[in-house]
Amino acid sequence: MKDSQNRTKKQLLKRVWEWIKIASLILGLICGSVLVYQWWDRKQKLEKLQTRLQELQDLKDQVQQQYQLQELNLISANSLVESPKIHSFFTDLLTTYAYKFAKSKNLDISNLTLSFEGLYYDQKTGNNFGKMGYCSPRQVIYPYKVHEINIGLNRLYLLNKLGSDKYFTNYLQGDYSYIDISFDKMIDTCSHEIAHYIQLVKWGRSSCESDLMLNNGNYSVELAKEHKKFTQKIYQLIKLEISEWERRWKDIN
Repeated sequence: MKDSQNRTKKQLLKRVWEWIKIASLILGLICGSVLVYQWWDRKQKLEKLQTRLQELQDLKDQVQQQYQLQELNLISANSLVESPKIHSFFTDLLTTYAYKFAKSKNLDISNLTLSFEGLYYDQKTGNNFGKMGYCSPRQVIYPYKVHEINIGLNRLYLLNKLGSDKYFTNYLQGDYSYIDISFDKMIDTCSHEIAHYIQLVKWGRSSCESDLMLNNGNYSVELAKEHKKFTQKIYQLIKLEISEWERRWKDIN
């Protein structure tokens, strides 16, 4: 009886020991897997960090090259400011879609002449300021009294003609922020200013969200909403024939 009890105890202890070994093996595998995963995770994070650092360095090098080219292009752009071909391009673009959109709204624009005034320089551009176009009324008294609307564009868009789609504003201060001067953005700005012209024809006044940000006292909620809709619709009108305008833009020399 006693021998039987001893055998039973031994068998029980043996089974317990076997379970302990199995549990230890499983625990070892789990711990090993955790260590392997942690090593793999650190390796992945390190590789991602190295990749990101390389991307930032590449970006820095790219921006530096573009900034140096930008400085040279700014000088070259000066020769295009008074170009008759440039003026003709913007005059045709602005008047064509002002007429088309006005016609779609049954508006008579014949009593308010639209003129492209030119490409202006704004020394504030890049210092947290990005006025890329304007639309303003002007009264001409001589040789005869007439009201007209002048639209002007920031001459930074000429950099797009020279192959740039970004204007870096504060690179020398280590800031990589930029102003979008792509062809598409230029078309958007033209649409924005045409919308102002259409509102001046329709209401004798105009407003957009910029008035709210500038707090200039001209902001009107209803006019700003209408201006946004007009801008989008004019932009879509131009996009329908965008390939032709892109071709004309590239062909200017």
